[in-house]
Amino acid sequence: MAPLHKMSLDFYEAEFTLIALYTSIEDYALAYWLNTHLKTKFKRQRKDLDFGEDAQYAVFTWLDVKTDSYWSLISNKQLRVDEYQSEDLFKETPLEKKKPLIPEQAQVDFFIKIEDEGYTNTAKLLEQLKQIPLIVTAFSVEYNQLKSKNNLIF
Repeated sequence: MAPLHKMSLDFYEAEFTLIALYTSIEDYALAYWLNTHLKTKFKRQRKDLDFGEDAQYAVFTWLDVKTDSYWSLISNKQLRVDEYQSEDLFKETPLEKKKPLIPEQAQVDFFIKIEDEGYTNTAKLLEQLKQIPLIVTAFSVEYNQLKSKNNLIF
């Protein structure tokens, strides 16, 4: 009798720290401020995070070789320009809609995602982020409770 082989259909569940940021500055300016204050080295990715329908989100990444952690700064808000509305008085002005990457956290401007298997001192990082003058607030998000958490896996 041949031995039985079983296949597991359990998928790898990504582990990461997720921090939400409120700020009114542009993505490139935020990356600059983070690089200056946290001594990170975020760089803009050549390709944006693309979900079709003109829904693209800016992504900055940094690999911290000292701690073997991979950091991503992700925009939660993408300005999406839709077709002209037929009932619009001003035909030259397109209808603009904001489509958040994580709809459950639509008010958040950016996320910092840190893939390091839980070694980051989140409390210390939050304290440092709140010291940056142009960041209104920062807080940790429990990503397992997000319905759209798969949008953060790329």
